[in-house]
Amino acid sequence: MDMLKALKSLFRAAFSDEPVPAKRSSTPSRKKTTARKPAAKKTAARRSSSASAGKRRTGTVSHSKTTYTEQSILGGNSASLFYSVPQQIRQMRMISGYNNLDGTRSMESLFYQQGKYMENYTDDFPDNVLCGRSTPMYYNMKDNELRCYFAWRTLYRQGALPPAQNAFLLLYTFELLNLIGVQTPEQGYAMLGRLLTDYGTQFPSFRKQITRWMPDFAAYYNLPPRIDDERDAALITVLRHSAHTPEALLLALDSLSKYHIKNSRLYLARPAEIAEILKEVYKALLTYYAEKKNLSYSAFLLGEQKRQQHIMFEGAVFYQRMLQQNRDIRLSPLCVYHCYNGKWAKETFCSDPHSDRIGAMLRTFDSVLREMLNFKGKLKPGELPEGDEAVIRQAIEAYFEEQKRKNAPVITLNEAELAEIRAAAAHTTDMLTLPEDEEAPAAVIAAPEPPAPEDDDDGDAELPDLPLSAPAMALLICLVTGESYQPLVNAGQMLSVLADEINENLYDEIGDTVIEMEDDDTPVLVEDYRGDLQKLLEQTA
Repeated sequence: MDMLKALKSLFRAAFSDEPVPAKRSSTPSRKKTTARKPAAKKTAARRSSSASAGKRRTGTVSHSKTTYTEQSILGGNSASLFYSVPQQIRQMRMISGYNNLDGTRSMESLFYQQGKYMENYTDDFPDNVLCGRSTPMYYNMKDNELRCYFAWRTLYRQGALPPAQNAFLLLYTFELLNLIGVQTPEQGYAMLGRLLTDYGTQFPSFRKQITRWMPDFAAYYNLPPRIDDERDAALITVLRHSAHTPEALLLALDSLSKYHIKNSRLYLARPAEIAEILKEVYKALLTYYAEKKNLSYSAFLLGEQKRQQHIMFEGAVFYQRMLQQNRDIRLSPLCVYHCYNGKWAKETFCSDPHSDRIGAMLRTFDSVLREMLNFKGKLKPGELPEGDEAVIRQAIEAYFEEQKRKNAPVITLNEAELAEIRAAAAHTTDMLTLPEDEEAPAAVIAAPEPPAPEDDDDGDAELPDLPLSAPAMALLICLVTGESYQPLVNAGQMLSVLADEINENLYDEIGDTVIEMEDDDTPVLVEDYRGDLQKLLEQTA
């Protein structure tokens, strides 16, 4: 057979409708025999099949008008699959996680060993690969997910703030909990705080988890905690009120209360004073509950604390490779950890603060204070246990009494000044007790001589033009000049009686009361009339 001719014939048939020439048989023809019926059926089926095959073959090869360009076989972002995997990542996957100490292999030990191996690894992977794993670990992440994570971690360690994913934040947190990538627990705790600050608002679920793990971290590594929770900070302020300012105590109680006193018109008018009074009221209630009711007032407002078993770093991948000693760790007044034989317990508040009780106390305080200050806009008090309102009222009254005592004028003089005042007062007394027929001196001697002993007959002399007794005149001169009136008290004189005498007899001259008596029977000269009284004394001298 000529192969070249056969090939040309096939080509012509492929590009035209001409049928392929039938192959000639080289064997001699045989005599026809009568076929049996089954054979006939097979022959018919074969013919039918050949006919249909011939129809299918006709025109099956044709030219396409579509023009194809260069493109990726997989398309999309799958090009990142063709990046070479760094040798360190391939070697990390060969780590078994076998623990030589106890001969076991666990997920936590595998994570720790792989994490320490990749502790200082850096990457510059350019693609952004999404990772939706709820518990990300090195062994269950794909190569491109790992490279994307390490590229993010490299930038974050350098001080940048690259876009993050929840899985990346969790994996980085797991590293810090196991002290992977940090030298000391203090550094790890600081990095946890930075993560919370940088991404806590953007990822609420992550914020909830890391906030739960940070106290465990502080207790496990014996570190002082950092209180970031506003509620916990307010509770600590109320429990340790003596170490905080009155303003801080008021705002802490307000944040835990249904009644917000910081929006009260009275507080807005006098914020510093109201906060100071509230702190005194709170201390009075603490004393009252402890002495009279044998209860803790802070527990009455905030609730009781309860101790229960605790799983350290629950939900995190944490490898406990340190033998923990039996100890109690007091992180704050709200949180105490107990470790015994490797098991942990935690003592915290078992309920939320009673905001209705705090609100009733603040509302009653606001109401009573408005009443005592005659502040416009009365307020209905809250519903308090029996006796609480009376304690609030007494504490407010005691505060005002103390302020009045502190604000009372105090005159302090040295011995030289006191001697001069006494000499001047004695000279003035001599001048005021002259007989009626003598004329008053033209001027006051600048440096008076020490006073001579007074005669008994002149002790009760009265002013010529002022209808006052000698004790009343002496009291008036002492108040005007600042001299001490203690000799009158020592002599048994009633200062209130003398003050009434002065006010009554000088009313026509002054037209008003010139001396007021304080609650402790201390006479006080009305400053507005000091000049008038000095002129009056000079005119009558």
